Amino acid sequence: MNRYSFPKDFVWGVATSSYQIEGAYNEDGKGENIWDRFSSIPGNIYKNHNGNVACDHYHLYEKDIEILEQLGIKITDFQYLGQEYFQRVMEK
Repeated sequence: MNRYSFPKDFVWGVATSSYQIEGAYNEDGKGENIWDRFSSIPGNIYKNHNGNVACDHYHLYEKDIEILEQLGIKITDFQYLGQEYFQRVMEK
């Protein structure tokens, strides 16, 4: 296995995709999105899985942010589908 070195000032970051992390598909006026519709059609997704709960970041975002802080992550890119959800997170 090769070992790679990064410069001392290198900054690690993380990113998420809203459908894969958010969950809470029908809360706070979020509304249906294209992935909700697509994954609800039997046979479109392996074993008919969906993102209704996903990683439940919608309810666990504070804990998720604590984990990022513990890991020393300074750069994040969260993608959100629900505007009300985004406002709630940003108010914290």
